[in-house]
Order: sequence, then structure tokens, then C-alpha cells
Amino acid sequence: MDNFSKQIYEAGINDGRAEGLAEGKAESIKNLMSTMNVSIDQAMDILKTPPEERQYFKDLLAKEQ
Repeated sequence: MDNFSKQIYEAGINDGRAEGLAEGKAESIKNLMSTMNVSIDQAMDILKTPPEERQYFKDLLAKEQ
């Protein structure tokens, strides 16, 4: 595999990992909201979600409803 192909391959792997982590965190947020009866902001506080990620998860979970 040449260097360019390797970079593209690794970028795809990294994107897949990031997507998987985001899906897992979204599921954790939903579970906290349901189990502990907390708001989305409280769930993200519990999970120590960085401020720059919060709107992403709010938008993602709003699409699922």
C-alpha cells in the first residue's frame, strides 16, 4: 500500500472510530435521561461532555425523536 492509500485508509478508520464513539455517547446520554430522569444538559454534565460537542449531541438526539 503506498503512502497516500495508507493515509486514506487510516482516515477512514479514524472516521469510523469517531462515529462509533459518538453513537455510544449518544446512547449513554439517552440512557441517563431515561433511567435517571434528567435533562439532556444534566446527562451531558454527568458524562463531562465538552461544551464544543454539546450542540452536536442535541441535534443528533433531536433527529431521533
